[in-house]
Amino acid sequence: MANIVEKLKMIPDLGRAKGCSLKQIKDAQEQLDMVFPDEYIDYVKEFGCIDFGATEWTGLNIKGYLNTVTATQQEKNVNSSFPHKHFVLEDLSIDAKKVIVNEDGKVYMLQYERITPSCNSISEYLDMCIQKNR
Repeated sequence: MANIVEKLKMIPDLGRAKGCSLKQIKDAQEQLDMVFPDEYIDYVKEFGCIDFGATEWTGLNIKGYLNTVTATQQEKNVNSSFPHKHFVLEDLSIDAKKVIVNEDGKVYMLQYERITPSCNSISEYLDMCIQKNR
């Protein structure tokens, strides 16, 4: 199976930022008091952040609402149920739904205080996003 970087490279019309540095990754991990899963590190080192179709993932080396640290800290400020050692990967902008990821790379849907398992990996979630955008 292709790794997440190879999968992303195959998406037509992929919007992306410039990849980030290891220092930016380390600083973000320190700010969020967590360790990013390897797939996420591979993704942000290569792409910074991405968008395609109706999919818009947070990342690093970008400012504003798509910055992972900013998005995660904002959600923590408004949602006391936000779980520790997780970060926001995508804000679905519908009914306060956020896609969040833990240190093991497992993906969850967060809506207010309800957390529902979604995928076993970011790569698996990417496959869902690709299917949704076809």
